[in-house]
Amino acid sequence: MKKLLAGGIVVAVLLTVISCNNKKTGGYTIDGTITGADTGWVLLEKRSEGKMTGVDSVKVKDGKFTFTGKVDLPEMFYFSLKGAGDRFPFFVENSAIGIKAYADSLDKSTVNGSAAQDLYGVYQKEETASEAKMDGLYAKYMKAKETKDTVAMKTFSDALDAEQNALPVFIKDFALKNGKSVVSPYLVLSNAWAFTLADLQQINKAMDPSIANSSYVKKLAEREVILANVEPGKPAPDFTMNDSTGKPIALSSFRGRIVLVDFWASWCGPCRAENPNVVAAYKKFNSKGFTVLGVSLDDDKAKWEAAVAKDGLTWTHVSDLVRWDNAAAKLYGVRSIPANFLIDKEGKIIESSLRGKDLMKKLEEVLGK
Repeated sequence: MKKLLAGGIVVAVLLTVISCNNKKTGGYTIDGTITGADTGWVLLEKRSEGKMTGVDSVKVKDGKFTFTGKVDLPEMFYFSLKGAGDRFPFFVENSAIGIKAYADSLDKSTVNGSAAQDLYGVYQKEETASEAKMDGLYAKYMKAKETKDTVAMKTFSDALDAEQNALPVFIKDFALKNGKSVVSPYLVLSNAWAFTLADLQQINKAMDPSIANSSYVKKLAEREVILANVEPGKPAPDFTMNDSTGKPIALSSFRGRIVLVDFWASWCGPCRAENPNVVAAYKKFNSKGFTVLGVSLDDDKAKWEAAVAKDGLTWTHVSDLVRWDNAAAKLYGVRSIPANFLIDKEGKIIESSLRGKDLMKKLEEVLGK
């Protein structure tokens, strides 16, 4: 009993020390030093609806600066030097925070006093290790490619795929174990392309009520609803978007035909590599009532039209030329491309993410060989 009591006292002391190191206040105070810039202005920003918005700006004096403010819940902010392009991301919460920055290498900056940032650092270490592994595997793949060693190329390609898939697994496990921290929904949102509807349902249930008002939690819940609306068997959400001549085209105008809504872009290498498969499917099944509606996530009309012509994409194409802000992509929850949705004659979703042989096989099932 005495040993247990002593252990309890030690734990209590440790918790007190941690609490003092991350002391909560009525707001946040960020005291910083910057090496390499004794004067000038530093900025504090946050991302809102995909765009950076200013939070605060202060003048540097003798290499020091201070930001003050208040947040409802911990939130990702971005620190930068006025006129410089680099930004350093870190979590801000209502506590006394210290930041040590370097003018010529903001990515080397360090932060203390934010429990959320400390937890984010756990993920960053895993991400850095994963990136190092992938760099090594890619180098080996390229060396095998130079010597035309197809067996080794396949081995390293498979290893790269496995490593790329490992990080989302880590993030999901991280989120399930840290449901009281906004770091979890932030990371899941940042890698939303990697998570299925079932994943999101499980993750959202694990989020603690104490962070329910976080914008990250709310957006994660919204994404679950979006993905649920584009499941096979659901009516395909209708949208209208202009073609390259400015003519509005509605998805519902394709009723009576099997249509593949194909999200792509001229700047997307994997999309361009997949285009020949879509062309082959179109040529084989167009006469049987199959067509394609290409939705481009381009922002350059000339490049979009040039890619359509070069790849021989002879079907209808639309775009609002705003890249990832594309209205149809948001409606369908598209966070990576290529992506597609096969829709039946009545306007219901048959299947999604059909690439290569899978697209041809599904069309054979639907329309016959």
